[in-house]
Amino acid sequence: MHRFLEHTADAFLEAKARAFPAAVRDAMEGTFGLIGKGKKEEESFGISVSSDELPGLVVRLLEKLVVECELRKISPVRVEVLEADEEKKKVRAKIYGEKKVPKNIIKAVTYHMLEVKREKAHWIIRVLFDI
Repeated sequence: MHRFLEHTADAFLEAKARAFPAAVRDAMEGTFGLIGKGKKEEESFGISVSSDELPGLVVRLLEKLVVECELRKISPVRVEVLEADEEKKKVRAKIYGEKKVPKNIIKAVTYHMLEVKREKAHWIIRVLFDI
């Protein structure tokens, strides 16, 4: 599950799931909505990122997603998370999308108000996008 939280500017995304891979998937799918989701799967590409810490991992992942969609001119439709390991701090995913210039431009995935945490039985990812 993902939702957008109210914020005075930009877009503030929250992804919440029982498992870390599902929270990562939900954060990526929420980002699709900001980029401009496509309708059909025409092409795919892979993303692989790692970091020394979880917040940096999430920022790098979403930055790479945004940049690759812009460079490849793909409007994302679906993501397949191949690996999301919170201990190794590594994520690999395959993105499927429509060969179409993304509708919106995201200027930055920010560290401002960024949270990546396990809270009781859920993983929560909160990230603010500069749009």
